[in-house]
Amino acid sequence: MANRHLIDELLLVANKNGASDLIVRTGDRVRMRINGAIVTVSPDRIPEINQPQAIDMIQHLLHDLPYKPDTATLKSFDFHYSLANTSHFRIHIMRTNNNFGIVARLIPQKIPEFEELRLPQVFNDIIQYRNGIILMAGAAGSGKSTSLAAMLNHIIQQRPVHAVTLEDPIEFRYGTKHKGTVSQREIGMDVESYKQGLVDAMRETPNIIVAGEARGREEIQLAIEASETGHLVMATVHATTAIGTMQRIMASFGKDEQAGIRERLAENLRAIIVQKLLPLKNGKGRIVALEIMIKNSVIKHFILDQDHWSEIPRAMEEGFNLYGSQNFDQHLQLLVENDLIDYEEAVVNAVFPEDFAIRMGHD
Repeated sequence: MANRHLIDELLLVANKNGASDLIVRTGDRVRMRINGAIVTVSPDRIPEINQPQAIDMIQHLLHDLPYKPDTATLKSFDFHYSLANTSHFRIHIMRTNNNFGIVARLIPQKIPEFEELRLPQVFNDIIQYRNGIILMAGAAGSGKSTSLAAMLNHIIQQRPVHAVTLEDPIEFRYGTKHKGTVSQREIGMDVESYKQGLVDAMRETPNIIVAGEARGREEIQLAIEASETGHLVMATVHATTAIGTMQRIMASFGKDEQAGIRERLAENLRAIIVQKLLPLKNGKGRIVALEIMIKNSVIKHFILDQDHWSEIPRAMEEGFNLYGSQNFDQHLQLLVENDLIDYEEAVVNAVFPEDFAIRMGHD
């Protein structure tokens, strides 16, 4: 233990305590995010980190990288780091108040199963698609990458497919003894950009393309084109509802292009999954709250006419038994009724809090 570097010790402590994130900043106490809440480590156990310590931590983390940024000019940097037999970490280095900060996201070594994540049966149906687009949305830290990895891992266990992923940085690692295989490409190391990765993917004989974040016009265009040529494309979006996800996509295009994009989305979209992580009522971890939009003939009709988008949440709710779709507030109600989360937690996370209160008999 005494021979381990301080940052490795901190990462081990974070992993042992079930933290999702470790936060280290010059001149501040060490903090961790556990079950969604920030927990501060007592300075009696670990004193505030000074600048030489922070720089030494950064240099240690960067040691094995084939390319290393200059800490004198570093503003921010993202990369993957591993501790043998412990866990993987997504590391973000930032400059803050002309000093340094490190934020480490813990990535489990084992990709979790659907049951461990408490994902509903409809996920088994969604991964049966052979083409089209599946969008996974949510705020940062909502577990999008974990759910997406679980879906892809499930697919390669069931089917002999070739998947190409574009990641920044690579997080989960996929096994090589399944029916299918995954070629993981890290932005900046294996390929220059998401755009170039999507162009390359079309030459890499994929059945599935995990396109990373749908963040710009060209990337979205390429993802749609890939889905139109018979590939299953999976991508993430920073949005908090299914409608917000489509609005985010539309905002990348000019008004003269949006009608055409809506038509292509209506044709090729398979599902939008949006998730939040909420604390369990018993205080022992977090649970995912989900909005799931499965495209059917009604949803397709609504997508084509943006004036009808406000009707989509009702359509999702009404499609629960037939399609497995659900809106956020519907799922929050189920979580409260099953005594998994507090009503107070549910109402502050509801899309329509006033309507949710009435729905739950708290008018």
